[in-house]
Amino acid sequence: MKHLQFLGKYVDDIIKGNKNLTIRLSKGNLKPGDIFILHAGGKVIGKFRVKNIYTKKLYQITDEEAKRDGYNNKEELINDLKRIYKRLDLNREVAIIEFEPIEIINNISSEEFAWGGKKIDLIELAKLILKYDEKLNEKERKLLNILIESGSLRKAAIKLGGLNKRYIIRKILKKGFYRLKEKKII
Repeated sequence: MKHLQFLGKYVDDIIKGNKNLTIRLSKGNLKPGDIFILHAGGKVIGKFRVKNIYTKKLYQITDEEAKRDGYNNKEELINDLKRIYKRLDLNREVAIIEFEPIEIINNISSEEFAWGGKKIDLIELAKLILKYDEKLNEKERKLLNILIESGSLRKAAIKLGGLNKRYIIRKILKKGFYRLKEKKII
């Protein structure tokens, strides 16, 4: 399942249907018809479907598109994008992703959702995986040990080079979680 992250300030507008479009620097691996899990403010908001994706130059964005993305107007949107992406060129092509809700959830944290609705202590999970998962390779063992020594996923990712490295450890944890579940260890 694909996932899209949004700022927590958009939760109400997303649920009400006021924010039904997002303007991104790329469309990622999304295409019309794809279903994705929408996260905002550390929570899963629900399952959504991509209605349409199109591209245009940033300077071509309309006030209506900016409003559907949660801004008052195009100028506010561009200023915010320039704040996030320091050297953003108005001639840059951006992806406009229109979406619609399929199922609103909005009462489970993103972390709990990732683990099937359970509250999981990632450090304890890493210890269990190291102890019982014989399919781990040396690199995976090393990364789980970094997680345990660091005490948090965030700190371990920073040790690996940045917060964007969290997915590497999460992937190992996820595989181990399901293998331990199959063995009825958890």
